[in-house]
Amino acid sequence: MNVKRLINISRPRFWIYVLGTFLVGVVAAGDPRLLDIETLIILGVLCLFFTYPANILIYGVNDIYDYETDKHNPKKIEYEELIEPKHHKFLSRHMLIWTVLTALINFFLPWQSAIAFTIFILFSIYYSATPIRAKTKPPLDIIFSSVIYISPAVVGFFATGNTNISWLGVLGGLLWASAMQTYSAVPDIEADTKGGVRTLATVLGHQGALRFCLIAYGVATYIGYLHLGVIPLLLGLIYLAMVVYTILHPNKSFWMYKKFPLVNTVFGMTLFFLLVNKFLAI
Repeated sequence: MNVKRLINISRPRFWIYVLGTFLVGVVAAGDPRLLDIETLIILGVLCLFFTYPANILIYGVNDIYDYETDKHNPKKIEYEELIEPKHHKFLSRHMLIWTVLTALINFFLPWQSAIAFTIFILFSIYYSATPIRAKTKPPLDIIFSSVIYISPAVVGFFATGNTNISWLGVLGGLLWASAMQTYSAVPDIEADTKGGVRTLATVLGHQGALRFCLIAYGVATYIGYLHLGVIPLLLGLIYLAMVVYTILHPNKSFWMYKKFPLVNTVFGMTLFFLLVNKFLAI
């Protein structure tokens, strides 16, 4: 398995999800320029981890345990990577090496950050892996997925030494991530059903899953408005409009799904710079 294929498995277009939330957590904790050099080095290592290593773990485990479903899914064949069983052992060892090496940073983190980092690792593995395989046990699928994408923010926040975290803001992030997970699973409903995989999307059905997304995005948008004002409200309306469009045009769900990384990147960058403006004296 060559380097290019390994990078493709890690879904570079999705790196911004965990990396972005990590950076948001760091900035929400205060001005990084006031931190000591040791803390900045730790943050730098964590920042690198939330690029390739974290994502090869998330998606590599997913691709190994989802093979029987993925081989029926056109999205995996045409848009992503289908990992044949002959490559599973190599990929497992590759992920293990990266994870163990990076996990050593736990010895240098504040205990709150170390716990959040450990939770990220465990949830990333057991979202797809047995014996838990949370992705097939709704509502554990959205709970695990939401924690995977929001825990990096908690890691980053506590890694700065700040402990005054807004748990309401964390809740808003979890709701946003649960909507993102469910919306992303809508194009997979047919393949997951054929493969016998239960997700919240397959349980609720196409329209029910999208209505859940409307509620979760709506509440997350309101929490964002409480914290940062009108701009998160406007951004939230974009997500709500995407979901409404998909409800009205069910055959466009995969087409809309392919726009999702761009929308999430713009949202994340806007949130990041809003926090920079709010918490940094620049």
